[in-house]
Amino acid sequence: MKPNPHAKLFSSLATFPVFGAVASISGILLAVAGVSLVFVVLFAVAIAALGFGFSKLQRHTSFALMLAVLLIPIGFWRYNTAAHQPDLLANLEGRVLEFEGYFDGRVLYTNRGGLSVSPRKDLTPGRWRVKGRLEAISWYRNPGAFDLGAWLARRGVLHSLRLNSSTRLPGQTILEPARAHLEAGVKANLQPREAAFMNALILGETDDLSSLPELENGLTWRDVFARSGLSHILALSGQQVTLLVAALGLVLAFLGVWRYPALIGLLVFYTLVTGASPSVTRAALMGVAVLISQWLGRGKLEVMPTIGLSVIFALLFEPKWLFDLGFQLSYLAVIGMALFLPPVQVWLEKRSKPIRFMGGAFAVTFGAQALTLPIATSSFGLIPLFSPFVNLFAEFLAVVLVPIGFLAAALGAGLGAIVNLITQPFAWLLLELAHIFAYSPALEWGRISGAGMLAYYAVIAAIGLALYGKLRFQLALVVLIAAVIVTGLLGKRPHHEIVYFDVHQGDSSLIRLPEGDILIDGGGTPRGDFDMGARVIVPALRAMGVKRLRAVIATHADSDHIEGLNAVLAKVPTDIMLIGHDKVIGLDPFWDALKTSAELSRIPIKEVRRGETWQLGEATISFLSPSDEVSPEDNPNSVVCTLEYHGHKSLFLGDAPSEIEAQIHPGKLDVLKLAHHGSRFSNSEELLDKTRPSIAIISSGAENTYGHPNAEVLNRVKRHNMRVFRTDRDGAIHYDLETGAITLEHPNDKAGTIGIAGKRPRARVSTP
Repeated sequence: MKPNPHAKLFSSLATFPVFGAVASISGILLAVAGVSLVFVVLFAVAIAALGFGFSKLQRHTSFALMLAVLLIPIGFWRYNTAAHQPDLLANLEGRVLEFEGYFDGRVLYTNRGGLSVSPRKDLTPGRWRVKGRLEAISWYRNPGAFDLGAWLARRGVLHSLRLNSSTRLPGQTILEPARAHLEAGVKANLQPREAAFMNALILGETDDLSSLPELENGLTWRDVFARSGLSHILALSGQQVTLLVAALGLVLAFLGVWRYPALIGLLVFYTLVTGASPSVTRAALMGVAVLISQWLGRGKLEVMPTIGLSVIFALLFEPKWLFDLGFQLSYLAVIGMALFLPPVQVWLEKRSKPIRFMGGAFAVTFGAQALTLPIATSSFGLIPLFSPFVNLFAEFLAVVLVPIGFLAAALGAGLGAIVNLITQPFAWLLLELAHIFAYSPALEWGRISGAGMLAYYAVIAAIGLALYGKLRFQLALVVLIAAVIVTGLLGKRPHHEIVYFDVHQGDSSLIRLPEGDILIDGGGTPRGDFDMGARVIVPALRAMGVKRLRAVIATHADSDHIEGLNAVLAKVPTDIMLIGHDKVIGLDPFWDALKTSAELSRIPIKEVRRGETWQLGEATISFLSPSDEVSPEDNPNSVVCTLEYHGHKSLFLGDAPSEIEAQIHPGKLDVLKLAHHGSRFSNSEELLDKTRPSIAIISSGAENTYGHPNAEVLNRVKRHNMRVFRTDRDGAIHYDLETGAITLEHPNDKAGTIGIAGKRPRARVSTP
């Protein structure tokens, strides 16, 4: 047989996508690092020269590497272009403005950019005219917390709009009636719970699921899927796309070879109608690559080159997706399955059919979870121990539900209702499975360090090499034991710090001591629908390994201080809640809700008064306010306390005004958390004179409409030569109670500078 003269070229094209994907990612990371274009070009040239000069590489591999290296500067340029798009609404925060645009269920897209709208519960997808106050996006930079601002920024949304009024406009886009038809079919004749789940499974819409009533112990259905290890089922990904293409391929078989372009068109339509999330876009790109290959008669593509091609195109389209959790988990899951399934299948070839089936299913589940586990654990704070086994049953049910869900969607509300007679029992069974296993044993795990990530993936690499016969299993076991020993030696140190959380225009601090953790306030979003406790504080506590709170201190009844505590009390075991005057705050709706949450969780409530102290190991907490005298207003009743530990003294003022500051005598301080977000009605000259702190902490929201922190207060602090750290600039602030060192969750080169506006960086990168 004559050798194919194009074999080397085809081999190069098969090798190029993997190299190209790595090169694209490298270019983006170099852009994030802020290096110069000259350095990037020199780096690319060096890699190309190294690959060309490496004698062990075949010529076609060297050619593929040199071709891929071109994507390093392209990725660099593409990220910088995307990250520095002009902001047409810059410097307009605080104004009441009117906009017209299309609302997709999450974001209002206007001719001046995307807007995050709040509250949005009364808006449906379609064209709207809205009026409201333009605000800065709330970027919550805390360990483990979901960063809404970063998530929106990756989608081109840089501002939020606090709604005053809204009017639905006539006219529809092409996708609106299609989306409405599909959603009506998916939900027809189903119970509310099953309808919400199927809407998430088929169309990626999770708002209905989030709106369902909470279950026992304050669990939401999102919590149920997270705790059972089934969160991935709610994310549109390869499973939906694969089953959709397979089903439509059978229906369109009569078209012959022309079914492939038809399938590509339908796949693009499905991606657009579901919102083109990073995970479904990844699956769609891989699907399109496979369909094009089959259309051109090239046969089935290899998995890794297909993955590489989709990475290249996805990151060229939106380079900021590289830092999206859904994008990362989606790709890692597919790569894990591609790596671990083949060697297991070889081992299973001589086994019986039932063993082959179960072994293959388990290998797919293990492969998908093996590479995603540390990132998912760092993000969600949980390792569901029975997840691999639950997934075996859940995946079987999903394989049934996805095709019949698509069929119901295509048929619409009328005939879809008949199809959903089959859907209802299967959806009910999957939801019950998730619900039951949400209470199975799970490890609560904090944020995994870089060393922990390195050790974990070293073990996974050793197992993979052993499965492919490139490494003895005994050596893989040695790597596992070494990783356990190293991470064990690095182990946990006793905690002794204060963490001042970034909760926008709110307040929340965590005292961490060897004897236990104490949370002071939990932030909140007045007039908003963002749950600060569930979305920011609880994930941050889990990321730091906080499994129980010795106490929660609710300083006073303002919603920006205590609203987030509802979720904390429901989800984190707490020994006691300390408050000021119950008789006053008992008349406040926010306090009523918090008191109900404490009662439901059987958490005792205790009032504290000036002069009381609490000894916790070597730490002393002294309460300086309130006194027995009750004020008709909330702020003067704020709980004020100091923490003394190993020679370091810190003061927490809540929203105490100047007249209360005049009544307290905390002594010399190291750290002062300015009262009321730096308000001019607090933080008096008298207080600074008698406490002489060296560090000031300010918790305030970026570009807030209250003028916090006040310029006069900042100048007052400057005259006292205090170092200033602000959550609106620096994110969460960590103060070490042993050394006095400050660590910032998001380092800022202007941290501590007085008078610098607290604007958010517009091109910030958020990693899991």
